[in-house]
Amino acid sequence: MKKLALITVGVVAITAMSSCEKKYTCTCVYPNAQAGTTKTDIKAYRRSDAQATCSNMNTGARLSGGACAL
Repeated sequence: MKKLALITVGVVAITAMSSCEKKYTCTCVYPNAQAGTTKTDIKAYRRSDAQATCSNMNTGARLSGGACAL
């Protein structure tokens, strides 16, 4: 019975830790603007979600000659 309780606690702990939001940084460089370089923190559960958000920012940065990357 103790073994089952220990396994259950372990599974719950792993599940709780893996579903946390992580912080990613999207860095945008604007060579023709006064801002120069900006860093934006993006909270997401998956890297692909953060990448999609950063790609949307990249679309706007390209209009001013810049680029963004995660």
